[in-house]
Amino acid sequence: MKFYGWLFLCTCLVVFGCAKPEITEVMLETQFQDAQQAINDAATSEAESLVPEEFGRAVKLLSFARDSYEKGDLAQSAAFASQAELVAYIATAKTRQQHARQQVVTIREQIYQQIITAHEHELEIARLHQAIMEVQLARSQSAQDDGEQRRSELSEKNADLETQLRQAQLRTPIRIAESLTNIAAEIFPPIKNTADYERTQAAIAATLGLIEREAFTEAENAITEVETFVSSLYQLAAQNQQAELAAKTDVRVVIAQVEVILQRAQILNAGQHSPKQFQEANTLLQQAKQQFDVGRYEQAKQSAEQARQISSIVIATAEVKEYQQRAQQELNALITRAEQAVEDLGKKISAQTKTQVPQLEPQLYKLADSAYKKAISALASKEYQMAIDAATEAEDYLQRAITNAMHVTSAKSALVTASKGIPKVTNVIDQRNSVLVRINGNVFAHGSTQLQKEFFGTFAELAKILRTAGFDNYPVHIQVHTSSLGDASVNRDVSMGRADTIKKYLIDEGRVDANRITADGLGETRPIVNDGPNKEERNRRIDIIIKTN
Repeated sequence: MKFYGWLFLCTCLVVFGCAKPEITEVMLETQFQDAQQAINDAATSEAESLVPEEFGRAVKLLSFARDSYEKGDLAQSAAFASQAELVAYIATAKTRQQHARQQVVTIREQIYQQIITAHEHELEIARLHQAIMEVQLARSQSAQDDGEQRRSELSEKNADLETQLRQAQLRTPIRIAESLTNIAAEIFPPIKNTADYERTQAAIAATLGLIEREAFTEAENAITEVETFVSSLYQLAAQNQQAELAAKTDVRVVIAQVEVILQRAQILNAGQHSPKQFQEANTLLQQAKQQFDVGRYEQAKQSAEQARQISSIVIATAEVKEYQQRAQQELNALITRAEQAVEDLGKKISAQTKTQVPQLEPQLYKLADSAYKKAISALASKEYQMAIDAATEAEDYLQRAITNAMHVTSAKSALVTASKGIPKVTNVIDQRNSVLVRINGNVFAHGSTQLQKEFFGTFAELAKILRTAGFDNYPVHIQVHTSSLGDASVNRDVSMGRADTIKKYLIDEGRVDANRITADGLGETRPIVNDGPNKEERNRRIDIIIKTN
């Protein structure tokens, strides 16, 4: 029995080592539950105390299975769980065998004791009869009025009682021999068909005949022979019973092994991969169970062994094909994911080409586009995971660019709205990367670089906006322009002086960080109109450019 158990374990290790099937969490959890249930059944049948070695091994194997699961080795975990379930089945079978043996011994001892007690009662009754007759005989001899005939009758009765007592004494071992013979037939019924059983029954009958004929000396010799025959017959029956129990256990173990293998084969879709062999193994298993039920243990074992051999081949084939099939399914899923990721990314990038995202976040947008091209290249090279990773990276860049652009756009819109509320501001222009605040009018007296008082409020309000949270990090560039009247070099110097005056005011009075502000005096070099009425006044302007990128 142990040989078959270890053979199956070795087969499992070889099979599991040769192929690497995809073990899912659901499959593994089912295997854990089956193994734990088998161990619980073994514990219920008292395997822990009757067969501690097998029970302990089953518990350890299940513990190894859980450790392997914690380490991420699902294939090894499934192998240990299958072994734990099988060893638990073996422990349960051995426990049942022990219970059967104990039950037989208990019943046999009870029957034997009852027989002995009955025969002892029979002998006691015979002894009492003899004592009564002896008392009667003694009384008759002491009584002078009893006649000789009465004494003769009592003597004959006493002799008859002695004979009956002797017969009862000799029948006692024969009755015990008959009981043991019957017990032997009960514990192993086929022994009735053996020559030993017939010889024992004949010897018992012959001995009873000697006792009835009052051939007591011959009967005593025959009883010794009968006891020898009965002892030999009983030992033969006990040995055959143990052999039968061992054969039953062996068959149960092999059937349990096949059931475990076929359960795993079913999980691995063996019915699809090897339908004929899978069906054949199941048919042989059912045949083995039917043969076992009718007591044909040797045939049942042969059928179960054939089923085990075929099912081992089936599961090996199923594992390889299932692994290949699942690997192909995973590859197809990976291809689909890669193609979908690249396609979706392309749509998202295309959707942003006409927005402000490329202008507001050019660096992030460029990184997204570069990663997108990398994903396309990887997909073409069938490097699907690389394509997915590149697409994910590109989408991250793109999303960051969109988020930043939305933030900039929102802040820029708020800045435009706030700037339009500054007094004496002529115009607020929303440019691609900045907001331009334009001021026309007599901000400075003719030829002067001193700021007119009526414009203090204008620049004070501008400084307040520049200090507002959300705008307080934007760089500020001051451009002062003059009309074309007068000398160009003088105009340039005057414009530069005016630009420095505004810068100084924003820093000193407006408390704007000096590192944020730059100033240029451009004179008449950048007119916005070349002809028309009010040309000079329109060109004479102050542009405050707040950079929002």
